[in-house]
Amino acid sequence: MITMVDSEYSQDKKVQKIDSDIRNFETNLQKVEMDLEGLDARLDTEVAGYRSTVSSKREAYEAVQRQLREAERDWKGADKEYREAKKRKEKTRSKLKKEVETLRKRIRDAKKTKERRFRDLDKDKRKLVEKAKKEKAREMEKLKARELEKVEDEKRRELGLS
Repeated sequence: MITMVDSEYSQDKKVQKIDSDIRNFETNLQKVEMDLEGLDARLDTEVAGYRSTVSSKREAYEAVQRQLREAERDWKGADKEYREAKKRKEKTRSKLKKEVETLRKRIRDAKKTKERRFRDLDKDKRKLVEKAKKEKAREMEKLKARELEKVEDEKRRELGLS
C-alpha cells in the first residue's frame, strides 16, 4: 500500500476524484451510522407506546362487557399497529445495515482504485526514465563515434593518408 502522497499524485484529476468520493462515502457512512444508532431508541419508544395502547385497550375490553365489540375492535387495531411498527423497525434497521456495508465496500474499492492509480503513475514514471536513459545512451554513442572519426581523420592527415 502506498502511503506517501506525492504532490504529483494530488494534482492528478483521477486521484482528486477518488479522494472526493472517499470523503463523500465517509461522510455518508458517518450519517448512516448515526441514524442506525438513534433508530433503536426512537422505534423502541414507538413500539412501547403501541404496546401500552394494546394493554389499556385489552383491560377496557375485559372491564366493560357492554362495550365489548368496540373495545375489541380498538384492541385489534392497536395490536396491528404494534406489529406493523415492529415490522417497520426491523425492515428499516436491516436496510440501514445493508447501506452501511455497501458504503464500507465502496470505500474499500475506492481505496484499492487509488492504490492502483498510484502504481500506474509510478510505472509511467519508470518508463519515462528508462526511455530517457536509452536516448541519452544513443546520443553518447553517436558523439563517441563522431569524436573517434575526427581523431582518425586527424591521424590520416598527419600521416598523409588522406
